[in-house]
Amino acid sequence: MSAEIHVLKFLTGKYKGEEFPLDPDKDHYVVGRSSDSDLVLADDAVSRKHARFFAERQRVWVRDLGSRNGVHVNGSLVQRHCLRAGDRISIGGSLMSVVVAKPSQVGAAPRAGEKKRRTPTTVDFSNRSMTGSIEEIPLVDVLQWLAASRKTGTLNVRNLDTVQTGRVYLRDGYAFSATIDKSAAALLPEKALMRMLAWKRGTFALENAAPEQAPAQEIRSAIEHILMESARQQDEILHLAEKTPVPTYGAEVSLVQPSPIRWHTLPPEQLDVVQDLAEGRTWSFILDSSPQDDLALTKLIVELRKKRVVEYS
Repeated sequence: MSAEIHVLKFLTGKYKGEEFPLDPDKDHYVVGRSSDSDLVLADDAVSRKHARFFAERQRVWVRDLGSRNGVHVNGSLVQRHCLRAGDRISIGGSLMSVVVAKPSQVGAAPRAGEKKRRTPTTVDFSNRSMTGSIEEIPLVDVLQWLAASRKTGTLNVRNLDTVQTGRVYLRDGYAFSATIDKSAAALLPEKALMRMLAWKRGTFALENAAPEQAPAQEIRSAIEHILMESARQQDEILHLAEKTPVPTYGAEVSLVQPSPIRWHTLPPEQLDVVQDLAEGRTWSFILDSSPQDDLALTKLIVELRKKRVVEYS
């Protein structure tokens, strides 16, 4: 018998705030819309037999049972996944985090969705709002939940570090545009969404009503591509920051005078940034106005610093 119990803690959905312990003495738990499931999620986005949690090789796993909308773990679609503390699992309109606890820490309160103690009802998401913190629920999980719930409305995201507010516009769960207030320059919607996905501290709140005025530009890339590309870029920037200083959004970047090298010897893309700085434009403006993504620009400015053409703290 395992000395630890994996507990599913509901962050959104009908059972928000409740927990569902996965008893290690039981071989498996079936999650689905059917009333004979072990964990009942009465949600149209959930299949009758959606997923199965089970023990194998002294570990606990989740497997997709061929559901219509799939099982997402930490923002990625999975067929089978070994559970770890802190994992975030999205099934239909429910988002759960995985907590590993000792048996003595698991309470005796009725478990979420337990069929013998709770009668399932049809969940109506049409009038539900969603609020929370980015630290507790990263935006990638929020977007997955909104897609599964097929929400229409505007997701307002506030960044506590830069005091900016971003907006993600949704149509039947699809994020079709995004903007960020107080940007130094106009942002492409794909870039605005990727920027918000990188925010670490802040809050979000969903307005269910469709926006009165649709954004001028719409996202052209598939949302799955944006989510994966955002994760890749964030990982590369973090890896780069481990080796050398990296300027954050809003950092002061200035030219070294006199320059140790002739500017005309720089590659065109580096020369463009040098010219922007020479004309008094800020690093925030360069990030927002450039068609290049934040990763490419970060690598570029780090290279200019290595050449001692620019400096920043």
